[in-house]
Parts: sequence; structure tokens; C-alpha cells
Amino acid sequence: MQRAQDGQKAAPPEEIPGRGVRIRSGYAPGLVGAVGALLGRYYAKAWGAGAPFEVLATRDVCAFIEGYDPDRDLMLAAYAGEVLVGSIAVIGRVPGADGAHVRFFLVDPAWQGNGIGKTLFTRAMAWWRERGGGRISLWTVDGLPVSRRMYEKAGFRIVERVSDARNTVPCENIKMVLDLPAPGH
Repeated sequence: MQRAQDGQKAAPPEEIPGRGVRIRSGYAPGLVGAVGALLGRYYAKAWGAGAPFEVLATRDVCAFIEGYDPDRDLMLAAYAGEVLVGSIAVIGRVPGADGAHVRFFLVDPAWQGNGIGKTLFTRAMAWWRERGGGRISLWTVDGLPVSRRMYEKAGFRIVERVSDARNTVPCENIKMVLDLPAPGH
């Protein structure tokens, strides 16, 4: 957990002009619960998810923060005051065939349309490119056309579709990947 605590000091918050929203990088106290709660509330309202989904999502956030390595992982959180309104993570410490993974990307519906998601996503992709890039992947669900367009505009392509009824949310999951060139190419 020491790495996560060190990551908290990595960068001062950055303000999104005219929005009253600050982007913090790394771990901050209360982040794990706030991200889990944001995911749980959104998926319950939008998709009918229940406790199994929220528990799984929060466990994944816990595991990510527990092993957080600020040199290989990125956690960005958007705050309005002290309230979390969006988040995104890049898990780069254990890249496999799918490369790094984009996770926990969500903006509170009350704050959507203010450029928060675009700012989080753009910063996350820039961070990955600065570190040499390579393959990066994400999973999304069919039925989120705005998100999918943003991913496709960034160069992500669909490589797999999987029907999934786990965690009280029957849906079609979509795996997308982006292959970034190595530095100097």
C-alpha cells in the first residue's frame, strides 16, 4: 500500500476551466469507496445491477489501489469540491497480450456533457503514450454509443464480443484494443 500512498503526492490537482472540477492523480483517502459507490449507483440505475456487481467492482478497485505503482499505473479522479464525479484508471503494471487496461472509467450522469469524460480519457491516453505506449485494451458494454464513439475516435477497434449475464446485468460486453507505435516510429 505504500506505493499507493506515494502516488497520492505525484501531481497537484488540475482544474477543468469553467467547470469547478479538479482532476487529481493517484490515490487519495476515500477514493476506493467513492469509485465503488459511483460505479454501483450508475450501474444500478442505468442497467439494473445489484450488490453482486457493486461488490465485484469495488473489489477490483481495491486490488488496483493495493498494488498501485505510480510509475506503471495511473488513477485519475475528477472532483467537484470533495465529491467524486468521475474516474479512469490505466493498469500498466501487468501487461499481457492485451497490453495495459483502461478501467473504472465513468462520469456521474449529473456531470456528463461538461467535458469531464473527454478530459479524463485524453489525459489517460496521453499518459500511456508518454510511457512508451504499446497495446492498451478496455471492455465496454453495447448500449453506450457516446463512449464507444470516443474510443473509436481515439483509434480503438473491437476485437471481441461476449454475452454476459453475471452480476445481475445481462449485456453484451465489447473488448476494444488500441495499438500505439513504439517511441520513435
